[in-house]
Amino acid sequence: MATEIEITRVYAASPQQLWDAWTQPAQLARWWGKRGWNAKPESIELDVRPGGTFRVTSVDGAGHQMTNEGRYTEVDEPHRLRLGETVVTFTDLGDGQTEMHFQTTTEASGELLQRMQAGLQSAFERLEEEIR
Repeated sequence: MATEIEITRVYAASPQQLWDAWTQPAQLARWWGKRGWNAKPESIELDVRPGGTFRVTSVDGAGHQMTNEGRYTEVDEPHRLRLGETVVTFTDLGDGQTEMHFQTTTEASGELLQRMQAGLQSAFERLEEEIR
């Protein structure tokens, strides 16, 4: 059974700054993955256009690797990205604040679902630290 994960956060950044953090390899490498994991810059492939490839491999301190990949199906700079089942929207709230809404569907459940949600929260905390 599919489960939906939704996370909404407000960042002290413009929609364009968040867009760039999601779509520029050098920026994505600085925050992608939960704390303790790091994206390997040479593994990042972001062809940000409908049909383009999204691929990032992260590694932890013990050398375990995890690859996230998909295809962009919607690209509306700097407002909305859709990567398969995942949609990320950036809404300008004014005063230098932007709401990021992340939504995805997963088949994960139980402990795996909890780890997935915690990993996303951790990554989005790293994103906040990166764009300060």
